[in-house]
Amino acid sequence: MNLKFLCANHRQWLMSDSRRAEQAWLEWSERGGLLCEERQYQQAVPFLGCAYELADFLLSERAPGYAVAATRFVDSAHKLMEAYRQYGATGHANYILVGASSRLARELADRSHYQLTADCIRTLYTAEASLPESWRGQLKGISASSDGDTAVPHLH
Repeated sequence: MNLKFLCANHRQWLMSDSRRAEQAWLEWSERGGLLCEERQYQQAVPFLGCAYELADFLLSERAPGYAVAATRFVDSAHKLMEAYRQYGATGHANYILVGASSRLARELADRSHYQLTADCIRTLYTAEASLPESWRGQLKGISASSDGDTAVPHLH
């Protein structure tokens, strides 16, 4: 499964400027959130997915700072997972959960942010009330792989 939301052109354009990426993250997070409030979960996914990809980029860039970037990443993952669950795509939601926790686990190497990162990982799992307890430990060991599937149409 390969969940990509941004087309190559938008990805390159947005990721060439962290301020531009941050603004797009904010706009797409808000738009996706509004669609979720209107119970239009499937329509929210492309916006929330783009926001999630940008949050990943901003985390890599530590923009505007590690704590903010990590918090936004977790928030983006939660919103996207919830939208998927609300329209019945729990497999996609679980894929995001595993991918987000794996992404954060790579950040544990930076000891200066270890506790915050560990808290972010814990938040991903403890907020997953719909995830059976027996799966939580199993999912932590699974890495997200790519088989070329595309989850939703790209925003252009």
